[in-house]
Amino acid sequence: MACCLLFLLLGLVVLPYPGFQTDEVLFSSVIYEPRYLEGWVQIFKHRVPTMVMSYIGSLKALLYIGLFKLWPPSPWSVRLPVIVAGAATVWLFFLLLRDTLGRRAAVAGAAMLATDTTFLLTTTFDWGPVALQHLLLVGGLVLLVRSQRVERRPNLALAGAFFLFGLGLWDKAIFVWMLSGLGLALLVVYPRELLRALSLRRVVIALTALCLGATPLIIYNARSGGATFAGAQYSGERFATKARFLVHALDGSSLFGYVVREDTGHRRSEAPDSLERISLAASDAAGRPRINLLVPALALAVALLPFIWRTPARRVVLFALIGMAVGWLQMALTRDAGGSTHHVVLLWPFPHLVIAAAFAAASRRLRRFGLAALAVVLAVLCASNLLVTNEHLAQFVRNGGPAIWTDAVYPLATALEEAGRPPVTVLDWGIVDCLRILGRGRLPLHQAIDLASKETLNPADRRSLDWSLSSPQRVFVSHTEGEEAIPGAGVRFEAHARQAGFHKQLLGVIHDRHRRPVFEVSRFRQAGQAPATSAPARR
Repeated sequence: MACCLLFLLLGLVVLPYPGFQTDEVLFSSVIYEPRYLEGWVQIFKHRVPTMVMSYIGSLKALLYIGLFKLWPPSPWSVRLPVIVAGAATVWLFFLLLRDTLGRRAAVAGAAMLATDTTFLLTTTFDWGPVALQHLLLVGGLVLLVRSQRVERRPNLALAGAFFLFGLGLWDKAIFVWMLSGLGLALLVVYPRELLRALSLRRVVIALTALCLGATPLIIYNARSGGATFAGAQYSGERFATKARFLVHALDGSSLFGYVVREDTGHRRSEAPDSLERISLAASDAAGRPRINLLVPALALAVALLPFIWRTPARRVVLFALIGMAVGWLQMALTRDAGGSTHHVVLLWPFPHLVIAAAFAAASRRLRRFGLAALAVVLAVLCASNLLVTNEHLAQFVRNGGPAIWTDAVYPLATALEEAGRPPVTVLDWGIVDCLRILGRGRLPLHQAIDLASKETLNPADRRSLDWSLSSPQRVFVSHTEGEEAIPGAGVRFEAHARQAGFHKQLLGVIHDRHRRPVFEVSRFRQAGQAPATSAPARR
């Protein structure tokens, strides 16, 4: 419980700092206008969304539809539920280790996971999305273990496990990476136990429950001809780079420069509060650490295998190592996958399982001093995790988030609301999903990213451009120069508009908390056309 509460506290501390990232709120595209439904089912003349993208289901969206009716969209209503899901994952991880290796390993594993920087940030901001992936996988494993140990209704636990696995596949189809990896590990490490547990009845129960949980995904692929996996491509390119990225995700450094900015010289307008001053002082006192000790701890845990070979921990460690290896190889060999934190973190919490299992078993071999030695090692590991997490917090205070995580999106949405919700055309990636959820579908949003991305326009593009420029009330939102996700997008669109006889009228510039100009709000006018009288103010 202490580990769960610590994770909740850490999540609440970092929650307010970055703005929404477009993938974090992508699920809102099936809730608010402009809606996009990749897959749906018709129920009583209503379209119920089943898929957000070809490989991302609407499980999270359906959970939030009810929540948003009670608690309107905000950083707190979007992020607090997934923080709770992360805390629940810590609790389930404790149960999994306790049921297999005992309380000593369970405490060690839960403490390391609760303080892990990569797990904390990817869960809190959930742009993967990954929070439900962890929860469903670990919850399914807990039930799977208990289905072999409980005397009453073991098949009910088995069905529950595979139902959760099915939900995981629906939530995000790449759940199959870890599910198949752990399945192969089970076959290799526990062949006798697996054969004893197998029966036709249990196989039918497991497959039925799995298909029940994944029913929306199965229906979608039956209708689309297998669209989920049709576009998958495999390549060994960038394999070494992806391996290095795995190390950076493990040591907690992979999100520096992505979720938080490196120093750009801009300073926040308001003074730091008490907690922020403590964070900044701790960061300076510790030498601004950017890596934890998870990688050497994992290497040591593997090196301890001969020392713990005759203990129950041996097979648990091998199970986790094989599952991770197979899961990571699948993402590393998939084109456009495995080179980002939100993919690599799907291996979690199995690095922590390896370390907890090996260290707890080794501590028992040390007998008299083993528990004290484990406590010291665990304290050092958790302290290194907390220092790296604090460094991210200190970077938020010093530098804020980059353009795709900017807190300027909040005053941008407010300015558009105050301007009377005019038609809005977005010219760069990473904006429209944030405005959709912050405006709760009330902002008339349109994208012209394809036009802003092209140097020359074809006739169809020109017709689309003319339509965008035809409304005198329409405003155009873009990132400022240097903040763009698609470099030069705003300049290219302005050039296209100029060729069509329109000139740009800047209405306002939206700054973040560090007084950094991030967004431009503009209109385009023909020569002789009166300037706008109502527009978002400069902020």
